[in-house]
Amino acid sequence: MALLLFFAAFALSAATHAVGQPAGFLSIDCGLEANYSGYTDTIHGIFYVSDGSYVDAGENHGVAADQESGRIRPDLTVRSFPSGVRNCYALPTNAGNKYLVRVVAFYGNYDGKNSSSSLQFDLHLGSNYWDTVQAGSTKQVYEALFVAWASWAPVCLINTGQGTPFVSSVELRMLGSELYPHVMTNQSMRLHFRDILGPTTVSRSVAR
Repeated sequence: MALLLFFAAFALSAATHAVGQPAGFLSIDCGLEANYSGYTDTIHGIFYVSDGSYVDAGENHGVAADQESGRIRPDLTVRSFPSGVRNCYALPTNAGNKYLVRVVAFYGNYDGKNSSSSLQFDLHLGSNYWDTVQAGSTKQVYEALFVAWASWAPVCLINTGQGTPFVSSVELRMLGSELYPHVMTNQSMRLHFRDILGPTTVSRSVAR
């Protein structure tokens, strides 16, 4: 599998939010306590679970109090990985099915070091390079499309010696097989950019 292609995603502003949790639909709030049963996001109706069942390393943290305002709940906690070069989430998949995976990273000065300008690390999908996370002061979102090759897919954070890797949330969405035909078992794609096309209905005025 090689991450050689890019995809552009477009969203209509009138699109509805997901309200159910169909098969292949997983939302993980990283850093949420392992014994917490999860919660439903009141904005989008998405059910988030703890990451304790999907990763076996790392530390739970909350973002700094002055970074909480205006943030959605999954952005308020992170799991960081101060030990080890490669730490992976094992996401449940069905071999042969097509998926979108999203990794969200909001630094939020969770460690009190104010190091967002220099902190970066790599993401791998399986053994292949996916992208480089550059923390910054805002939320960073990384997406990839792939066809599952086994009953689980490893999403890995790689310490490149430029700060401690961390993650706010990980999401998995199963896609219809007809979408993105260039995505195959030996060819994945990563997000290049995302844009909003605007409303699905256009109001027109008529001159009289």
